Amino acid sequence: MNEFQTGLLNELVAVKITTKEEFEKVINFLSINNCFLVNGEPVVKLTYPGDKAFVILKQDNAIFWQPANQVLDERYKVVSVIEFFRPTEEEKVVEAKAKVIEEEVAINEKNLSIVVNLPPNGGFIESNADDLLKLIPAIKAKAGVVVDETNYKDFVKKGEGMVPLYRKYAKKLNVKLIDNRKRYMEEFITFESKIKKVINALNETADTVSENVDVFVQKQKEALRKERQAAIDQLKEVLISRKMISKEYADQFVFDEKWLNASTSKKKFEEQVEAQFNALMEKEKNDKLNLEMVEKTIINACLIANVDEKLISREKYQALLITEGLPKVTEMITDEVDNIKKQSQAVAKQKEAELQHQKEEFEKKQKEAELQHQKELEAVKKQVSQTVENQPKYTPIKRGDETIANVNDKYIVTEIKQTPEKFQGRTWKKTFEFEGDLAALQMLNRYMDVIKNINSTFNFGEVKLTEKELSDPQTGVVNKYNVKEIN
Repeated sequence: MNEFQTGLLNELVAVKITTKEEFEKVINFLSINNCFLVNGEPVVKLTYPGDKAFVILKQDNAIFWQPANQVLDERYKVVSVIEFFRPTEEEKVVEAKAKVIEEEVAINEKNLSIVVNLPPNGGFIESNADDLLKLIPAIKAKAGVVVDETNYKDFVKKGEGMVPLYRKYAKKLNVKLIDNRKRYMEEFITFESKIKKVINALNETADTVSENVDVFVQKQKEALRKERQAAIDQLKEVLISRKMISKEYADQFVFDEKWLNASTSKKKFEEQVEAQFNALMEKEKNDKLNLEMVEKTIINACLIANVDEKLISREKYQALLITEGLPKVTEMITDEVDNIKKQSQAVAKQKEAELQHQKEEFEKKQKEAELQHQKELEAVKKQVSQTVENQPKYTPIKRGDETIANVNDKYIVTEIKQTPEKFQGRTWKKTFEFEGDLAALQMLNRYMDVIKNINSTFNFGEVKLTEKELSDPQTGVVNKYNVKEIN
């Protein structure tokens, strides 16, 4: 793009037009660069004003024309169409793949028509196949044409562009070739190979140019994608910073591939982007209101039904909002709370019935136990009475004035002593040495076991003296010592 083309797009250059052909060429350039009219329509909608000199310019981001004799703003430089499309120095040195041929050959339908002179009864095929073969260098030379923003549409223009025309010529040659093959199969093999070379040259050239056009168009789209994505990101950042939308909802924005089409103006793109962000903001607002309504419904329904609100899953109903909608969700919450209440009441009644049954069973067993206990007590009293009558009388054993035990021939009965309150929590250690016959020591051992079982503070062990050799901890001298061992 030269300085005049850049100047037109930057509202610094006006192009003077004198013919319709010049007008269409400039409009094509502006269309490629996504320019629009004052009313927002694509620049291709601009009508040719007629055969009179006028200038095309851009002002306030819109394209329009005015008579050549009308005064322009002094910032504009008026250039001719020839100057406007003058190649830059870089474009002049573009290395093309085109082969240099000695003379310019026209690639048109007339030169690419098969001419065959058929003898009356078959035989040698006289044709212009050799002449067609001579066109291959010129055809392939066209594959090296430079595709840029001023001409890429010309190459693919329906019915007129190089790509559709070359394919049309190739198709016609192929049809004619098949027609001749039916009559002259043997001679036709040579003839066919010549024509197919021409067909291949046409198609290869058309494909190469078409690919170059596609590459150029894709580059344009990628550049436009970056530009428009940057505009989206900028607006998104502003909306988030102003707390007009959260990042979670802003990230749901979807880039529409239609925004890369030449038919989508900048104004239309901006309007659609704003519309999508507005829809996302409205969605976030409605979603928050719906979530609040779900929470209020749960709290109120549980409060009225006297149900613990922790039993209701918020996550479940928040997810159902998407598929069921708020009215259905609130109805489902109310139904679940009612069911929980009914279940709770049923459980409470069942529990009450079970408790009543347990109470009745307990009372029944208690009465039975009391009757049984009464019977056993009477039996014991009777047995005790009989035993007392049969047992010898007890003789009191005194310590001073205190009776410490009552004894007879078989039993000793003594009182279990309790520690006075002021001595509670204290223990004493005393060492005794006992002597007596086996019966006396066995009775003593029994009483000590009894006391140990009824009083946790009491303990005892047998003390024995054992002779052991031990070393003095200071001198290390080994001597024999009597050592106490308690079992």
